Amino acid sequence: MAALFPMFFKLEGRRCVVVGAGAIALQKLEGLLDSGAEVRIVAPEASETIRELARRGRVAFTQAEFQPAHLEGALLAIAATGNPEVNEQVFRAARERGVLCNAVDEPERCDFFYPAVVRRGDLQIAISTAGKSPALAQRIRMELEEQFDASYGRWLEWLGAVRQMLFRREVEPGLRKLTLHRIAGRVVFERFKSSRVQAGHIPISQKQADGGPVRLQSPQQTKHGQVGGPGGKHG
Repeated sequence: MAALFPMFFKLEGRRCVVVGAGAIALQKLEGLLDSGAEVRIVAPEASETIRELARRGRVAFTQAEFQPAHLEGALLAIAATGNPEVNEQVFRAARERGVLCNAVDEPERCDFFYPAVVRRGDLQIAISTAGKSPALAQRIRMELEEQFDASYGRWLEWLGAVRQMLFRREVEPGLRKLTLHRIAGRVVFERFKSSRVQAGHIPISQKQADGGPVRLQSPQQTKHGQVGGPGGKHG
């Protein structure tokens, strides 16, 4: 098999069809809903949890046996019936319509795989074994969750805010690139973690682009250009 192509999809507003409405399907729903996808579920019966999601308008539920027409307009199809024959029908119908399909626990009927994911705010680290060992992917995920704690999500917010601030200012591109790489380093991260308890100053570039060292502020303050230097001045 050729190497898998790793990517992160923007699914907001895109139709994703889940065939099946039991425990297997429920496991796959969280990520789709978090991404803002338009989720349609097709199944003869549904669990109470999925019916409640439908009543709240989070998903659209069609109580019926699967038909190929259910995939019209879809970007992704998830075959989560636990029935290999039905999953094969979904996979074939998806292939005929150019819809990417994942049949749960059936790698041979998958155009893509669900990775094990470490989430820390907007930071996502995905692990895939190409369906060969989900257990290994889960073990690696747990190890990474210990290595990358919740502070990484807050740090990424700060990094993003500083990046936006530097792009708003007239900073020489080479210096801006050097600055952004410097503040993404381990030393700055450790100082950022300690700043949650005690405010500190971090020099992120040569004289902070001629404006002095940076004082850590909240992402909201930084987005408004309030990355302060000594004495409360802003660089």
